Amino acid sequence: MRNINLANLETAFWIARLGSFTAAAERLYTTQPAISARMRELEAALGVKLFVRVGRGVELTMEGRKFLEDAEPIFQQFEALTGSVNSAYASGGTVRIGAGNISMSWFPNMIREMQRIVPDLTYDVEIDLAGKVLQKLEVRKLDIAIVAGPVHGDKLSSAPLGYDRMLWVASAEFLTENWAGNLLEFLRTAPIWCVQRESFYWTEAMRIIMEGGGNPRHFNGISNMAAAHQIVLGGGGVGCLSSMLIRQDLEAGTLQLIPDLRQGGWVEFSVACVAESRKSKIISQIMDMAQASSTLKRQRD
Repeated sequence: MRNINLANLETAFWIARLGSFTAAAERLYTTQPAISARMRELEAALGVKLFVRVGRGVELTMEGRKFLEDAEPIFQQFEALTGSVNSAYASGGTVRIGAGNISMSWFPNMIREMQRIVPDLTYDVEIDLAGKVLQKLEVRKLDIAIVAGPVHGDKLSSAPLGYDRMLWVASAEFLTENWAGNLLEFLRTAPIWCVQRESFYWTEAMRIIMEGGGNPRHFNGISNMAAAHQIVLGGGGVGCLSSMLIRQDLEAGTLQLIPDLRQGGWVEFSVACVAESRKSKIISQIMDMAQASSTLKRQRD
């Protein structure tokens, strides 16, 4: 007999408790095909059929009932262990969060509220591009990701946080010195700053700037939008920046929209975790708190 996978054993118990593969998939934050695959593996390892279909649900076979009765102590120990881990998080532990610079405008509100609810919880926060953050999340080097752009893959579970718009801007000083009323002439010589090519919106941003007459030889990529903000604010050229990040600068007039240039598109933000992690109370709390704390627009204008 082959080794029995603990995840497959847990799955069998939830199918038996809930009466269907679909209900077990929802409880375990996975898909019905994944549940079916687990049961095929477990039945192959045991050499017996555990469930039979009855209408829209399933029933245990005689062999299935005997197996789960004998395995009940193991499952109870597993649940007790899971409960002890969740209890430990209630009084402490470290959560690893990956995020982008734009999220930092409202991220402190989320952390402050989490500190109130779970005062002994600590955080390791990593700032990086969305693609890199999601890669680390998939291999469980992070617990939570707050990212711009789409979240794909069966391994991940996500929730929407709202929208932000990317704007083409320059400092008032840079425009005074370089703008002569002609967008084409202006963009031929202006340094252009945008988040690096690995970013999902690099292509769209460059399409807009090329339409306006931007010179590819002057395109500069940067992995940190906060740094790009400072470069543009300091007169370093034209930047594709988050409207949320630069709101105060626009209101003060220190940054200004580039005249006659089509502005950037809307970017949707999400909070994500590994799908199976949604069973963790603390992970679910953080994802809920991220949604509640976000100051992003709930819909595009």
